[in-house]
Amino acid sequence: MGADISTQRMKTLTDMGFTVTESRIALEETGGDVQRAADLLLQRRADREHAAGGVLAYRVNQLLREQRPWPEFFERFLWPEHLPERVQTNLVYYRANYAIICTAVLLAYVLLQPTLLIIFCLVCAMLFGAVEWGDTRPVPGLNQPLALDQRVAAAALASAAVVHMSGSVDRVARVALLCGGLTLGHATFRARSLAARWHHFKEQAEKVD
Repeated sequence: MGADISTQRMKTLTDMGFTVTESRIALEETGGDVQRAADLLLQRRADREHAAGGVLAYRVNQLLREQRPWPEFFERFLWPEHLPERVQTNLVYYRANYAIICTAVLLAYVLLQPTLLIIFCLVCAMLFGAVEWGDTRPVPGLNQPLALDQRVAAAALASAAVVHMSGSVDRVARVALLCGGLTLGHATFRARSLAARWHHFKEQAEKVD
C-alpha cells in the first residue's frame, strides 16, 4: 500500500512536468506531503525562470503550460443553452490556446502588412518594459514606483496613442475584431467538458478562499 501511495505521489508531481529525481527530493524534504512538495517545486521553477529570462518569460511560460491539447480544443461544438456560464468557463480553460491563436493571427497580419512591424515592435517594447520595470524602481517623471497593473495600463494607453498617431487604427481594429471573433466564437459553441467545469469550479473556490 505504501509503495502504491508513493508511486501516486510521484506521478502527481511528474504529471506537472517535474523530473523523477527532483520530485523524489522534494517529497523527502517535505516528509511525503505531495501538496507542499508541489508548492516547493513550483517556487523553485519560478525562481529559475525569473533568473533566466525575467518576469515576462516566466509569465509567458506559465500561460503556455495551461495549453490544452488541440484535438480537445476542436472536439465538440453545440448550440449554447447556458451562454454566460459556457463562455466564462471556456475563456478561462482555453486561455492559452486563445493566446496562441491570436498571436499567430497577429504575426500573419504583420507579415502581410510590413508597415505594422514598427508599430508592433514599439507596442511590445512598451509592454515588455512595463512588466520588467519592477515594483520598487521609481518611474521617471513620477519619482515613485508603480504596481504591475498600473504600469501595464500606462503602457496600454501609450500603445493606443502610438497606434492612433500612426494612422493604423483601422488595420489594428480589424486584427482585434478577428482575434476577438475567433475567441468568442469558440468559447460560445465549444461544449464545456468535465475538465473545464472542474477547472472553473476550482478557480472560483480559490477566489472565495
